[in-house]
Amino acid sequence: MNFLRSILKISRKTLVGADHMGNKYFEAVQRNSAGEVVKTRRLVESSHKHYQYESGMIPHEWEAWVRGKRKKPPTEDEIFTREAMEQIVKKRAVEVDKRDQALQEKAYEEGLVAKPVQTKAAGHASSTTYQRIDSQSDPVSTGKEYEPAGWKPGGDSKK
Repeated sequence: MNFLRSILKISRKTLVGADHMGNKYFEAVQRNSAGEVVKTRRLVESSHKHYQYESGMIPHEWEAWVRGKRKKPPTEDEIFTREAMEQIVKKRAVEVDKRDQALQEKAYEEGLVAKPVQTKAAGHASSTTYQRIDSQSDPVSTGKEYEPAGWKPGGDSKK
């Protein structure tokens, strides 16, 4: 079997680690006939189906390892530390947003800043809206000559 693997360059994958979300991480090393490493592949077996994947289902540290951005696989402590820091940053962002809203309301009440005007958008947001042209006048033509623009709105074409 090893002979067949060496001819077809099939490699065995070895389990490197797993995360708290149930994903498993493998490394597959391909060697040549002399036993030298030719290529190393890093793989993920997700705990979810492909169509169920959402952003954040693989921790950043493991993703960096799979992509070859880091040499050693991450530890669980490293992952939990980063996730705890993310929670702290999110909590602080909410607090800053509340303080900013309070300062904005205070500035509105004191008259330092004008409140934004609420407008009703008509049509596409980036398109200019024009008045509707009333086209009651029909094109005027004598029938003897071709006139591509034979009428003008609100007036007679022949005077």
